[in-house]
Parts: sequence; structure tokens; C-alpha cells
Amino acid sequence: MDERALTYLRTLVYAALLGIPAAVAAVLFQTALHDVIHFVWEVVPDWLGWSEPAAWYVVLVPALAGILVAIAVRLPGHGGHSPLEGLGMEPLALRDLPSILLAALASLGLGVVLGPEAPLIALGLGLGVVAARLVRAGHTESQLLVLAGAFAAVAALFGGPLVAAFLIFELAAASGQIPPRELGRALLPGFVAAGTGALVFTGIGDWPGLHQASLSLPALDAYETVRLVDLAWCLVLAVAVALVVVAIRHLAHGIAARSSSRPEAALVVAGLLVGVLAVTFRALVDRPVDLVLFSGQQELPLVVAEGSAGVLALLVLAKGLAYALSLGAGFRGGPVFPAIAVGVALGVVAADLLPGLETTPAIAAAIAASTAAVLRVPFTAVLLGTLLVGASAADVAPIAVLAAAVGWIVAIALPNPEDRAPLPASAGAA
Repeated sequence: MDERALTYLRTLVYAALLGIPAAVAAVLFQTALHDVIHFVWEVVPDWLGWSEPAAWYVVLVPALAGILVAIAVRLPGHGGHSPLEGLGMEPLALRDLPSILLAALASLGLGVVLGPEAPLIALGLGLGVVAARLVRAGHTESQLLVLAGAFAAVAALFGGPLVAAFLIFELAAASGQIPPRELGRALLPGFVAAGTGALVFTGIGDWPGLHQASLSLPALDAYETVRLVDLAWCLVLAVAVALVVVAIRHLAHGIAARSSSRPEAALVVAGLLVGVLAVTFRALVDRPVDLVLFSGQQELPLVVAEGSAGVLALLVLAKGLAYALSLGAGFRGGPVFPAIAVGVALGVVAADLLPGLETTPAIAAAIAASTAAVLRVPFTAVLLGTLLVGASAADVAPIAVLAAAVGWIVAIALPNPEDRAPLPASAGAA
């Protein structure tokens, strides 16, 4: 065995070992986020004798998130990259991590409408840097270990290594940082790290005090074969979902452009408006503010169980606006989960209103279309759209494939503000 092969084999071993601390760190971050949400949104209201948070409290807490994020972006690392830039895979310095984690915990824990996937990727990248230094890896080996850390950390969100592998594969391929002929060789260590990380999730998932929240749906009705009526309606639904997601991103870019002159004020004002949207939604339809706030990850069962198309339509409007404000004002987090939540709500509305359309394929199509539209990762979108529906995955797969293709086409066909000009300084890292 030549020296290059031995080095690569050693990298695989290091990656397998790296998957363990990366998975533990991911679970600890999710636990910290859970504890912040529990304290702010349950413990404090209980102390004050409220059965639900008061309106003024719901408005002020996201504004407080704006103040904390404004502080975090002044620290080294500037709170990480903006979610308007998608999911960043660039290596980062260890001194950047505190500001990234502070900005993410403040944003996600205090109700801003973003997801945890971006800070988890950053956490994994940082641990990969540590591992590369500890083993004194060479340049190429260091790059592979840094990427492996991201693999293992993001696998915590998606319940295993498969979706994480597809996601990182598509992001790495789209970035152009890895030559196409080297993609498999470059990403295999990450896949191995995600696999060992998944074993850690299984082993510590039931430990008291730890909270691992992976993306999941409640049990859906069985769907045993593809029907033409479902296929036709799901294509229409995919177009609608993709248009809504792209419109939200356009609105977010407009907010980012207007907030560039006073970024700190924009964060606070946007936080106030997110709270106002949640309070208004609760006042109009008597549903919890949680449906509008947060990433939507934990609220998906409530969305699927909602029996009123009117309530869901208002939810799409309120959460979509809150999502745009959170993206554009400079809060920190991931862009994927809120887009999926909006898509699922549209899918349930479509199943309620369109004749003959069943709920299970509608939700699968909505997840695939929204994921493809927000990140332009059609393969990951198909995998998410099928796996999340459970036992019906094989039968909804053709619908999810077409929905993801439609979402991707809509996203690349429409004008994209990210292709026209760089983000203003308030929206990205300095």
C-alpha cells in the first residue's frame, strides 16, 4: 500500500473517531437550545402566573434576541454567515465559534424563525479544525477532517447519516471547492463520521437531561400506490410552494438592503415585528404563538393535525413574513426548516381544498419542493420528502422526485437577488 493510500486510511480512522465528539457536541447544542426555549417560554410565564405568554412578552422576547445578536456580531466571527447565503461550508477559526453559538442560541431560543442546521454545521467544522490540529494533519487531510466534522454534526438533525451525506454532497459539489472526480474520495470520511455519530445518538438519546430533536413528522395515512390525480395536483402544489419560498427570500433580500445603514436597529425592529405577527395570529385564530415563532421543526405535528384550511393559510402568511424578517434583518440560524414548515402548511391546505388529493403525497411534495427551492439541492429534497412520510416512502418517491425538480426549476428560473449583488454588510459576516 502506497503512502497516499495509508494517509487516506488514517484519515478514515480519524474521521470515525471524530464522529463521536461531533455528535456529542451536536446533542449538547440541541440540549442548550431546548433549555433556553423551555426557560424563556415555559418557566418564566409559569413564574408570572400566565397560562400562555402575555402579548407584550411575546413581542419583547424576539426584540431581546435582536439585541443579543447585535452584540454577537461585534465579536470575532461576527456571529457566522447570514442565512441568506444558504448553508456555509467554509472552514472557520476556533475563536469564531463563541459568537456563532451565542447568535444562534439567542435567535433560535428567543423565537426567531430560523433553523438550527447552520450553527450545527459551524460547530462540526470547528471540531474538525481541532481534530486536524491534534493529529497534525497535512493540508488535504485537514480539509477532509473539517468536512467530516460538519457531516457528523448535521446528521443529528436528520436522524442519521443518509440525509446529511446527500446534503453535504450537494453543497460541496455546488460550491466548486472539490473537483468532481474527487467528490467521492473527499466525502467518504464525512460519511464515516456521520455513521459513528449516529451510533452516539442512539446510545445517549435517552439519557436524562439531554434533548435531541431530529426533523420528523407524525404518522401519516398509508399511501399504497401513485394516483394520477395526486400526481397532477402535487405538480401544481410544487409550483406554488416554490413560488412562496422564492418570494420570501426576495422579500428578505429587500429587508437586508434597507437595513444595511442601521443593522442593530434593524435586528431589534425585526424582532418586535416577529412577535407582533405571532400575537396577531394567536388573537385571530386562537392558536399558540409557537406555530409562528421558531423554526417550525417541533410544531410540524400541530400543523399536520390542524383541521382548518383558513388557519393554515393565515399561518403561511404570518410565518412567511416572520421568516422573511428573520432572514433579512441579520439574525443567525439556518434557512431550511422554516421553509419546510411553510411548505408542509401549504401541503395540508392543498389536501383539504383540492378534490381527490391525499395528505401524504401532498406533504411529501411540499417538503421536496420547499427544500429544493430554498437550497437548490434536489437530491436531498427528494430524500427528505420520502423519508419523512415513513412507511409510504417508496410509493410517494416518484411524486417527490417531480416536486423537487419543479421546485429547483422555479428557483433557478426566477431572478435571484443573490446572483445580482453581494449581501449588505448587515446581513453577512464582516
